[in-house]
Amino acid sequence: MIKISPKIWPIGITISIIAVAGMCVKTVRIAQSLPIEYDNTFFDTYQNVDTNMNEILILQNKFNKKYDVVLEKKDFIIGQNKIEVKIVDKKNNPIKNAEINVVITRPFTTREDQKLKILSSENGIYKFEPFEIKNLGRWQIQSKTKIDNLIAYNKLEVNATK
Repeated sequence: MIKISPKIWPIGITISIIAVAGMCVKTVRIAQSLPIEYDNTFFDTYQNVDTNMNEILILQNKFNKKYDVVLEKKDFIIGQNKIEVKIVDKKNNPIKNAEINVVITRPFTTREDQKLKILSSENGIYKFEPFEIKNLGRWQIQSKTKIDNLIAYNKLEVNATK
């Protein structure tokens, strides 16, 4: 039978504590090196969204009872793309006085966000300036539509292909 010296246990415990402390330091350094990304789904900070979520949902439900926002789902291609948003009331009458903001973004990052400007609106169809997609993968079209005092938020997932 092998006899272990009683002096080895304190050394082993000390080495284990130092290793755990070193891994904690490494974890903190890795976490600090990663960028912080903010969720902008509702075109506002998450603190304001959290505080006003009930009001946001009430306005969204009132909006949805009166109007429809139609965004055609089609995949993006690498290069120039364009989108149109159609806004009609429940009787299919075009809405001409809507304020609409559109952002093309990627999930989990804001680095490639593109805010689009309206080029024209005719018969409830809002045409936006062309935008360029440089990377393949998942993209989102986020919109905020305001008519009178009602606001709606929409998000559509699309893919970018060659």
